[in-house]
Order: sequence, then structure tokens, then C-alpha cells
Amino acid sequence: MPRGTHLTEIDQAMIKALRKHNISPQEIAKTINRSKSVVYKFLANPETYGTAVRLGRPPIVSETAKRYMIRLASCTGESAKVIKKESGTPVCERRVQQILHEAPHPKYTKRVAAPKLTQVHKDARLKYAEDNTTDPPTWGEIIWSDEKKFNLDGPDGFKYYWHDLRKEPNSFFSRQNGGGSVMIWACFSSRGKSDLAFLRGNQDSVSYVQTLQPYLFPFAHTHHGKNFTFQQDGASIHRSNFTLVFLNEMDVRLFPHPALSPDLNPIENLWAILARSVYYKGKKYRSTDELELAITKAWVKIPIETLQTLVKSMPRRCFGVARANGGFTKY
Repeated sequence: MPRGTHLTEIDQAMIKALRKHNISPQEIAKTINRSKSVVYKFLANPETYGTAVRLGRPPIVSETAKRYMIRLASCTGESAKVIKKESGTPVCERRVQQILHEAPHPKYTKRVAAPKLTQVHKDARLKYAEDNTTDPPTWGEIIWSDEKKFNLDGPDGFKYYWHDLRKEPNSFFSRQNGGGSVMIWACFSSRGKSDLAFLRGNQDSVSYVQTLQPYLFPFAHTHHGKNFTFQQDGASIHRSNFTLVFLNEMDVRLFPHPALSPDLNPIENLWAILARSVYYKGKKYRSTDELELAITKAWVKIPIETLQTLVKSMPRRCFGVARANGGFTKY
């Protein structure tokens, strides 16, 4: 987390808003990507924060040079080695990395596979965030669901770059073909997780409903009774007339979900946790049977505390989307 820099006005506003929603200082620090000490310091006396005059010898690298390095990282995403060369500053590569790490916005991160947001998408995401902040649902009562593909040869690779947290993350095109794979469906809530459904062949509305019957409803009725709220994304088989009529006949209350919003579905993070376990130390698999067994074993081991932590992150996710004006967040 960035150290040695003052909180921006946006950071200060975020701290105040999150604290009003009873978010702990430790969680606030994680949300705004700052140290716990600076959050505690601000909360101790918000009115006088940042007014003290700093004394001492000027730093070797001028503030102008630092701003230029940060601007290069923000605009190009290049490595510290390239930024050092382009800036012409007589410091080592490690010092450039320190300067970028100290700044509040650049973050050395992976390019992730992400869809392109239009303004319509951003507006819908912003409305979702605002609606669920001013009048939040009972997040622990919502059942989150999604499909996930696992490849025999491991997850898609990632390239690292300096990402400006004020901008949308860079992305890459994930593989479409190559190697065997396994497709699964599951759901979870703060009260537990369903069994895994291993999906065979091409999926349509009928096969999707056939998946929900033995996997969603037993889980939902066991943990939430018959009056539960179900979240699904906007995939065509999820929103088809056949599927929606079926869910309506079953008296399932749907929780709205904006299009192209994986960061607003905590099951995406659950998939990431599952994938890290399945592919631990670069593990690859020789058959789909072997991969399915590994996925099942890893799924069973995920504790309830992990599920509850993911669900508790929803208020912060909404704040993040609102802060990004509907853009993508770190989630």
C-alpha cells in the first residue's frame, strides 16, 4: 500500500463514507489501498489532517521528477527500467519502483481479461452502485451464481504493467481454443455453497434449467428456505424467455445484475480462489477426469469464512464502482 503520501480529497471522502457504514479502519485501508496508520491518523482528527509543515533536507529526486515518472507510468504502463531511461533521472531502477509504489495511483498489476464498457454499461453500473448504497439489500440473503471454465493446461497467462488506479485496467484476449477443458456451475451465499455441477456439451436454456433443478433449489431451500433471492448474470440462456418463465413459476426472486460486471459478482473472486488451489505451483492435468477430481477436492475445502468475507465486500464494491463513475474496479 502507498506510504509517505497524503490522502487525496477523494480518499478522505471515501474514508468518511465507509466509516459511516460501519466499515472498520482495517477494511477501509484495503478498500482505498492505503496503510492502516494513515487511515487511523485521519479518523483521529479529520479537520486538521495534512496541515502540519514538514521540515528537513529536500529529497534527492525532486517532486517534479517524481510527477514525471508517475505520469509516464500512468500513460504508458512501462517497466521501471524503461521509465528510468525515459525520465533521465540519475537514480537506480529500484528507486524508480519505490517512487511508483509510494504514489497513490500507479499499481504494478496484471492485465486481466475484461469486456469493454460502453457509456450505457457504465451508467447501468453506476445506477446499481448508487441504488444498492442508498438502499442496500440484505447481502447475506442473496445467492450468487455463475459458470466457470477450467483448462487442462492451466489458467490463461497474465502480463504485468504499471496500472493507474484512476483508469480502466488494461486487458488481453483470452484463448478461445486449445487443450481440453471442464465447465462448471455453482452458487453460494454467506451461509454456504452448492455442490458443483459439471456441464456437458453445449449449454442452452433447457440444459441451464436442468442444472438449476438439482443444484440451486436443494441448496437454496436448505440454507434460505423457499423465499430466497437469486443472482445470475446476463448470459443469453439466463435471460431467455424459457428460463425466466421457469424461474417465475418457481417463485424465484431475481436480483438485478448489470451487464459486463464481473466485479459486482463475488463468485468471480471465489473462482479465482478455486483456480489458485487447482493450479497450485503450476499444476497441469492429463485428463478431464483428473481435473474434475482436483476441482471437487479444492471446492470442498473452501471454508464458510471465505464465503462470508466475499459477501461482506459488496458495499465496498458498490463504493468502488461509484468512485470509478461506473468503470471497472480492483475486484
